[in-house]
Amino acid sequence: MSSAKPDLYFHHAGLTDTGLLRSHNEDALKLPVDVDADTLAQKGYFFVLADGMGGHQKGEVASAVTIETTHQEYYASVDSLDRVNPADAIIKAMTAAIEKANDQVLHATEGGGTTVVAATLYNSVLVVMNIGDSRAYLLRNNELNLISRDHSLVFRLREMGKITEEEALNHPRQNVLYQALGQGDDLEIHVFTDKLQLGDTIILCSDGLWGPVGDEAIKEILRSPVSPREATRQLVDMANAAGGPDNITTIVIRVCDEESPADNCLPEVEAARPPAAADDTLPFLEVRPKPHTLPEGKFYVVKD
Repeated sequence: MSSAKPDLYFHHAGLTDTGLLRSHNEDALKLPVDVDADTLAQKGYFFVLADGMGGHQKGEVASAVTIETTHQEYYASVDSLDRVNPADAIIKAMTAAIEKANDQVLHATEGGGTTVVAATLYNSVLVVMNIGDSRAYLLRNNELNLISRDHSLVFRLREMGKITEEEALNHPRQNVLYQALGQGDDLEIHVFTDKLQLGDTIILCSDGLWGPVGDEAIKEILRSPVSPREATRQLVDMANAAGGPDNITTIVIRVCDEESPADNCLPEVEAARPPAAADDTLPFLEVRPKPHTLPEGKFYVVKD
């Protein structure tokens, strides 16, 4: 096995927080911190984030099952990437991992579900997959680009030009998803691939971050020269400053040319906060319902 140092290093951190208005956290994340160095060098760095739905326990179980199943299945099924086309092998393994997680959620919960967004980084290869409305962004050359796809009714209406971006922000059905794990076998996994560049930053996040904070504020944090750990803290703090209406989870990965200190690559879980009292809630904020899927999957119709 080669002992040569890699050309690119991936500095990363993750943070999840209950937010200010929820009583419990249905989000979950997993970083490759318990994977040995040889496996990381051969199979890549797998990151995953899930936002559960279906109420207390169901949502928590769905997201927990998803992050553990995808992590285990990815590393168990992917071949050593130095002997194959890495992007194709990663896509195959990530797809199998997400499909396995879907089966596990179906069996572990009755009516529960979850979004999932996952990223694998190997040498200069980036593969991102998602289902639902947990997002992935890529910051490159100081420009932030959405590289995932929301499987939501509102996002689809925007894609078809039926509503504007401003109308989408206040749409009465913005919490409706048409794809989620645990809701059936007909999965529509969105896949994004790219060649990594030195200085890239990838962020995975639940809608508890991108909803109240917005892309411009996320970009400003990621453009600042702080560590991934500090970036996750600032992003969560910003979402809570905007009212913290939902659970908040984020993973930040920076592509560097120097190895990261070991203590900078650790997941963190903030202590759960009790729901805010009525008089503590900012007057312009409304608690957004947790997302739910339409009955039996894709059943909305958009007419011309």
